[in-house]
Amino acid sequence: MIFHGNSDIGRRRQINQDCFVCMPIWGGEAVLLVVCDGMGGHKAGEIASQKAIAAFCDRIVGNPCFEENPQRERDAVMRQMVIAANEANRLVYKLSHEHEELAGMGTTLVASIVYNNIMYTVNVGDSRAYIVTKREAMQITQDHSFVQYLIKEHKLTPEEAKYYPQKNVITRAIGIGEKVDVDFFSANLVNWGTGYLLLCSDGLSNYMESGDMIRILCNKDAADRAAPKEEVIRKTDQLIALANDRGGADNITAVIAKF
Repeated sequence: MIFHGNSDIGRRRQINQDCFVCMPIWGGEAVLLVVCDGMGGHKAGEIASQKAIAAFCDRIVGNPCFEENPQRERDAVMRQMVIAANEANRLVYKLSHEHEELAGMGTTLVASIVYNNIMYTVNVGDSRAYIVTKREAMQITQDHSFVQYLIKEHKLTPEEAKYYPQKNVITRAIGIGEKVDVDFFSANLVNWGTGYLLLCSDGLSNYMESGDMIRILCNKDAADRAAPKEEVIRKTDQLIALANDRGGADNITAVIAKF
């Protein structure tokens, strides 16, 4: 699997509080992709995202989930990912209560492990994971946000949500409470054929329609076939550039993996 990630400060922020990881794990048998979008005054959000991602990755990297039975494998991966998210939550929460300057800090977290052609994903907050093919861009995760709650309650349409004043208010985050609820999803990538995984912060997703993702990620040319790694790098940069061109009001992070 070919993968790449990049992060940009955007056009209006003074610091970048996003953080990401994309790397092979478990002896190269699996790939780990993670995006965190920190929040908090001064540099607290930056610290929250960095500490959360480090704690999450330490747990995952050190606990490979090799199982012969597919159901046991799924259960093992889910268990480790949920444990890892909770360990990240405990660390960020602890630091925010031990250091006055970090009080109230938190971060979103979205993470995927790709192992044996299965995409396993957890999320807390409104950073997202997508599967993108020529046919569609499917959001795998569900936002933990105020506008998503209003949509679910039929008090707001998806179109109205795009311009809602409290669009960036999230209802769940790493480090805000002693405990956190973690959502888990899985998808068999064989059923999707060829495409891309996209993990991103809301600094990207707020400026993207499904058609934008399909157009940027799934358009092919001769150069792509000759240099697949460079293709993935270029497409990551194109996504970030488009978000900046459309306003760049927040930090922008994108991690993509071609499957």
